[in-house]
Amino acid sequence: MSVLEQALLDWQKDQTNQFFALLETRLEETQTQQDIVKQKYCAAHFDVSVNTLKEWVLQGCPEIRLDSGMVLYSIQAVRRWLLTYQN
Repeated sequence: MSVLEQALLDWQKDQTNQFFALLETRLEETQTQQDIVKQKYCAAHFDVSVNTLKEWVLQGCPEIRLDSGMVLYSIQAVRRWLLTYQN
């Protein structure tokens, strides 16, 4: 294999790695941009524990409780609720 061929292979490998890194980043951004999320994702978004999120609900934080028992949260609604406590 010539030096040029090796350089081309190295470049292709680097471009592929960059592509997959960018794709992974975009997928993570898309997931975090969803407004309606499960409990653990909501807690992670606000950097609090699930127990803290449950305590917020007892204090009036909005939640979406489906008939199946699944609890979901609107990131925007929780953010608006939190801002009511802003001084």
